[in-house]
Amino acid sequence: MGHPCPEDMELTPLATTSGTQNLTAECRCPPKTAEYAPDGHCYQFFTAGPCQKGYYFSPDATQDITNFRRKYGVCRQLQECPEGFVFWPLDNVCYKKFTRGPCPKGLLLTEHEQLPSCRCGKDKELRAYRYENGKCYQHFTKGPCQEKGSLFLTNQICGCHTFLPHFHEETQQCYELDTVGPCEKGEVFRIKEKDYVAKCHCKEENIRYLNSSSCYRPFTQGPCPDHYFLVNSTSCMKQPCHRGYLYFPEHKSCHRIGTRGPCPEGKVVTFDFRTRPSVDGVSYNGLCVCEKENCRESNGQTICCEKGWIKYQGKCHKLYSQGPCRRGSWIAPQRATLGKEGACECLPGYSKQWNENNELECMPPIVIIAEFLNKTYRSTVQRRISMEEKT
Repeated sequence: MGHPCPEDMELTPLATTSGTQNLTAECRCPPKTAEYAPDGHCYQFFTAGPCQKGYYFSPDATQDITNFRRKYGVCRQLQECPEGFVFWPLDNVCYKKFTRGPCPKGLLLTEHEQLPSCRCGKDKELRAYRYENGKCYQHFTKGPCQEKGSLFLTNQICGCHTFLPHFHEETQQCYELDTVGPCEKGEVFRIKEKDYVAKCHCKEENIRYLNSSSCYRPFTQGPCPDHYFLVNSTSCMKQPCHRGYLYFPEHKSCHRIGTRGPCPEGKVVTFDFRTRPSVDGVSYNGLCVCEKENCRESNGQTICCEKGWIKYQGKCHKLYSQGPCRRGSWIAPQRATLGKEGACECLPGYSKQWNENNELECMPPIVIIAEFLNKTYRSTVQRRISMEEKT
């Protein structure tokens, strides 16, 4: 670093596309940094750098990759997220504030000087998440807790209480929501619809076979014999396709991977990448996906949405925005389409409930817990009144 280069650059061998030996040196920006053309200085990626408020310094995606002599960066605007969420520019995803999100263990995602940051400190907003080991953890997660069945609670200690929705009656322990917890294979421990406490439910896209204790993904072997795959909750089917072909149940036919097959124009046959072979087993289900990212069909033609946008209800909408969705939900990639189309999903931590008009709503965690505590309180009062009347 430094002389004979500028203070923010380093002396390095000259990059060349040829295989010939080159002993010439040049001044370049260090790794994870780039030059900002207007002032010629180097700045670290994904920081404020030379950018104005509300922007961050990012690699220039339009730069000619054949130009190895200089690596440039540009200022990009931070994407807007729903209230209580923080945009993480490294993967263009909105994460809930004060959760671990993309951060290393012991740090939580927050904002520092109006930029997304993984932090832990004694300041007011992080104090409630700080444990005695000096690290910060998300509430109601395993966090720093070593004892089985205990969670990191809001009073900064590890414990478990019977009134928490995380409490599992059979094991008398607490588990993180939306994890395997005390559940069997293919299940997840979560609060669903009108439940006030978490229970073991089949994961999305999984089904329970003949009332067994485990859930399986359709079109994988699951509980079926060799060379068979699970079709529905009651039956298995012999694998009808040759190697390199996938099954389309709606057409009851096999089609070669990478070909158009039964897919509309602009789409090709591919694996069901939502299925994880190491967890669910190999899937024989074929899907149609666009040859290009973020595509949608209009009048028989394939149209692509801009980066950071996704198709929903025939139009392009900004990812992780409320858009046409109800309050408490946002537009997120739909698993059934491998993220090519969007769907309205409840914000992380929110739960689905049916209102008086039989409409689906997304309720924040504090409402769910409050309703549970109120219900518990009312039942306790009723029991006491009943006992007093009897005495």
